[in-house]
Amino acid sequence: MRRNYLARLIKIAALFILAYEVTNMPALTATTPSWSDSEGFSITRLGGHQFGTNGIAVQLSGKIRVGVSDAIDKEFNGAGVIDNQLSPDDVKLVKKLYAQLCELEGKKSVSRTERIDPPTLYSVMCIKDGAKSKHRGRLDELPDDLSASLDQFYLKSHRTYMFDGRAIAKLDVKVESVVREKGKFLISIRFTNGGDFPMTTISPNHWSGIWGDSLLWVRGKSLDGSNQSNFDLSGLPLVNMEEFSGETVTIPQRNSVTYKFLVMPSDKVKAGTYSFNALVFMDVGGEGPVASMGKVDFHSDYKNPTKVTIDRDYPSTPEEWKDYEARKAKEVAPVTPGAAIIEPGFYRAASFQGRAPFVKELKAGPDSPRFEDSYVKWYWEADTARDVTCQPGEAVSARRALGVAFQGLLLRRQGRPHPSTARAPYTRGRIAARCRSLRRG
Repeated sequence: MRRNYLARLIKIAALFILAYEVTNMPALTATTPSWSDSEGFSITRLGGHQFGTNGIAVQLSGKIRVGVSDAIDKEFNGAGVIDNQLSPDDVKLVKKLYAQLCELEGKKSVSRTERIDPPTLYSVMCIKDGAKSKHRGRLDELPDDLSASLDQFYLKSHRTYMFDGRAIAKLDVKVESVVREKGKFLISIRFTNGGDFPMTTISPNHWSGIWGDSLLWVRGKSLDGSNQSNFDLSGLPLVNMEEFSGETVTIPQRNSVTYKFLVMPSDKVKAGTYSFNALVFMDVGGEGPVASMGKVDFHSDYKNPTKVTIDRDYPSTPEEWKDYEARKAKEVAPVTPGAAIIEPGFYRAASFQGRAPFVKELKAGPDSPRFEDSYVKWYWEADTARDVTCQPGEAVSARRALGVAFQGLLLRRQGRPHPSTARAPYTRGRIAARCRSLRRG
């Protein structure tokens, strides 16, 4: 699966590079002849390995094309290519910057600007005496004044013209629904192609979930802002897999696809009403302006989140608690004695020589209990929030009760009786038998 995923990424990357190299113009305009052959210039800000690439292309006639592939931290929702019209003042500025770029053709530029990576690139189509010529380079290799002017124009234009223009290529995401089902959460995510060209993507169940690759996150926040509910859907199986024939999915223009996942939350969820949004890192391929999108990172419409009421806490049933604690024990890294406790809970001391018979409640703080043995570490084992209401002899409950007994033993050593454990021998059998009556204080 991983090999196929990488092969698909290579194909998408090759499409982007081909569009760029063949025409000596950024892929934002290369697939549209009326753009690539017209007087004007383009500016492309590369996003590095983790993020998409944004850019603008302008014509002396007053047209501007805005590419939005890196939008994860912007007000713009979705990713795409937007056509718009420059203001009269910006048309004058474009003509001035264009003339300065064309004057440099064939000349060695002098720049004292520090080299910046990943770079911001420019490309210009100059027409002199009827002859067309194209040249391109890095913004930080241009004369300082021109480099600064182009950079300021790019930033202003990208912010201004990406909102109210016409989307010729646009991909949006929305959390369609979050429903409790079979002790888990059924989450539906809709991807919508709002542009004029089909888009080819890889279905999320084939995403790696590794930073720098493709990711699909769902973020929920309670209306009062006090609680969160987060899900990582990257690479998880699809409930509706039968609707898709393979790992690549083509979304037709002005159409959408919906992916459904049955998943556990990554952490506890309090009952209440939540606003849900999606955050996406993925790759997009296709023809026309879609070819310029490549790697994209974006989010759903923060102004119109999906509101869902969760009627009870998670976890709340014995089965949910058992599953939650089993997953949490694998997720929480072992803590070196003396190091900070990030995740509060019942911890067990253990080393290659064996495991301690008791667990100990450790609260979040800068310093965990120390040992003379440097090989000992603390391992998270159980949550402190759950009452001990179990059947005698149940392994998990006995472990929790041992934690209570451990606290009682400490109190007795300090000359203070513990109401639940002062009269009971600290054996696993006796503690298991009394498990139902013991509750964490």
